[in-house]
Amino acid sequence: MSSKKAQARNRFESDRRKARGSALIYFCVVGLALSSAVKFVHPAPVVAYMASMGYEGGKLFVVAGLELFCAVMFWLRSTRSLGLLLVSSYFGGAIAAHLAYHPHIVGGPFLTYMLSHPYTGALEPGVFLAAAWVGTWLCYPAMFAGLDARSERREVSPLAHTEMAMNTR
Repeated sequence: MSSKKAQARNRFESDRRKARGSALIYFCVVGLALSSAVKFVHPAPVVAYMASMGYEGGKLFVVAGLELFCAVMFWLRSTRSLGLLLVSSYFGGAIAAHLAYHPHIVGGPFLTYMLSHPYTGALEPGVFLAAAWVGTWLCYPAMFAGLDARSERREVSPLAHTEMAMNTR
């Protein structure tokens, strides 16, 4: 009976983990889709801000299209791994653009400095990027199994190492 309870508990925890992961993934997708929609609508503040970084006219439409493409690829389960790669590239570029555009300003107490510092523009894409990776890890932990170097060592038994050593002599 305790085995059934343990299996039910593991299933419940797995379902809860996947639900949290899906919520983070959809948070990222909705953020990308809304940001893309705003760029397609062209409100004056967004156009002015993007123009200050060199994205004007047709370039703004290209950025909005790329953003929407990344959102769709990440939203679809069949292309989620490619979507994660695209989302990572897009948000990495957004972070780099924010960091490159804003000059470094030094001065003032730390809290005031952080609240008024222009580098905080890179915080938003960083949050979405973290949500994408954590959400994908929660939903698909096997996708990251290759990142653990110890996983290869666990798969090969000590007896196999002995046999391999004997075959090389």
